[in-house]
Amino acid sequence: MKIGYFLPTPRHFEQASQLVTEAMIAAQTTSGPDVERHVQAPEEHADTGFDELYIQQIGPEQDSFFEAHAQHVLPRVG
Repeated sequence: MKIGYFLPTPRHFEQASQLVTEAMIAAQTTSGPDVERHVQAPEEHADTGFDELYIQQIGPEQDSFFEAHAQHVLPRVG
């Protein structure tokens, strides 16, 4: 299952982004140091039928993020 959303122009993106608050993003995004949240998120997506999941680190600590995931999250995700 693949889902994509496309907006035809940057202006459309600007208009759509005005409808989204930081609280809405925080509620839909797994972030922070809580390993349990990072373990639970892929399991929830797998339970809904997704067959591919991409994990993205946004910020300056790319290497430490992926090292932490490799050590603490991926071994626990089925």
